[in-house]
Amino acid sequence: MSSTNNDGVFFAILWIVTITISLLSGIMAWNLIEPENFLGGIGFLILWGLLSKIGHFIAMVIVGLLGGKGSDS
Repeated sequence: MSSTNNDGVFFAILWIVTITISLLSGIMAWNLIEPENFLGGIGFLILWGLLSKIGHFIAMVIVGLLGGKGSDS
């Protein structure tokens, strides 16, 4: 029963991390591009997507490395 509770907490933390990565990557993209016209806005959206994917990939690698420690024993 405690495993189910731990799983719920783990997924809640992952959800919060995902939202945080998305927001921070949006802020970073805005600060880098500071769109003033339509093309700047399109560039902002593209950069936001790229930064978000990079951030999620890094988070996935970290979770994989942390999760791999428990599977060895």
